[in-house]
Amino acid sequence: MNPRIDKMKEMVARFPDDPRARYFLANELFKAQDWTGAAEQLAAYVTLAPGDEGAALKSLGLCYERLGKTGDARAAYERGITAALANGHDGLAGEIRFLLEELGA
Repeated sequence: MNPRIDKMKEMVARFPDDPRARYFLANELFKAQDWTGAAEQLAAYVTLAPGDEGAALKSLGLCYERLGKTGDARAAYERGITAALANGHDGLAGEIRFLLEELGA
């Protein structure tokens, strides 16, 4: 296994309510192309994190797309656009909008 992923999993096990631990683990799993694991951690992060989760929702949508979960991807992208705009991240909102359009929305 990947030592970085193992370390992040340990951190999540010790601090399951820490959104940063979830986000760090999700990023490592995403890099390893573990779409199911990354999606699980990103979904937990979005639930635990306060407010500015547009980038995480973009990544969550990408995971869902790769898992063939088009409806879930669409929902993540739509929430991501809303979150990005609410936090003044117009560029990020544009990136997510592009992904949503590519999905066929």
